[in-house]
Amino acid sequence: MELITWAAPVVTGEGLKRWVLVVAGNLFIAVLAGRMVGSFTKKDWGGMITMCAAAVLVVGFVWFPDATVELLKGIWQKVIGS
Repeated sequence: MELITWAAPVVTGEGLKRWVLVVAGNLFIAVLAGRMVGSFTKKDWGGMITMCAAAVLVVGFVWFPDATVELLKGIWQKVIGS
């Protein structure tokens, strides 16, 4: 029994969570980029800027999740004043 617990690593699902986040995030970024191009062709500048801002936020959460969470926590602390 000791051999089984030593040989089998503890499965936390962290790798699967990271993989899903990267794949889903990149697909979402591609959709946002497509919508941004569509807004550009229609000369809908507000929609294009909105899609660009959303893509930047998604990139932050996909590729730099810890730094993005800390940044948002800092901004929230400035807003509530503590």
